[in-house]
Amino acid sequence: MTKLKSRILETSDHPFFMDLIRTSLEWQEEECKAEDLTEYLSSYKMFNGEWRVWLDENHLLGVSYVLEWAPSNEKPWIGTIIVHENFRGKGYGRAILSEIGMVLSDNGHKAVFAGCPIQRDSWLLFLGKCGFEQFKVEEDDTSHKKFMISVKPL
Repeated sequence: MTKLKSRILETSDHPFFMDLIRTSLEWQEEECKAEDLTEYLSSYKMFNGEWRVWLDENHLLGVSYVLEWAPSNEKPWIGTIIVHENFRGKGYGRAILSEIGMVLSDNGHKAVFAGCPIQRDSWLLFLGKCGFEQFKVEEDDTSHKKFMISVKPL
């Protein structure tokens, strides 16, 4: 695998992101439908996170969203990582998380957090394989959904 590259998500990347969403029923159930992407992205503007597109050579691989400072605990959080179905299971998700971790570590952070719905076993397994440790369960005050909060030392 060659070194991954990333860049800020641009409006021209929305069709790719919509394709990612269409191939993940889990994403659609938890986050948004493809046709709701613009509104979904707008709802994240207040957090000052960074949406990035990930590439390997000339292939678009996936999208991530990272907050370097979350209001909940003043620590970095990975809010999203989604890899194109053609590249899943090939180590790209792990490589993307590794690249994100290196940047956060270089910026002086000691750990990164992630949260996902507690019923999404495959997402929790992925995080575990990438070095995240389950930290605690939290319940959203509005939706009453339970989330597993995980942490990874950098």
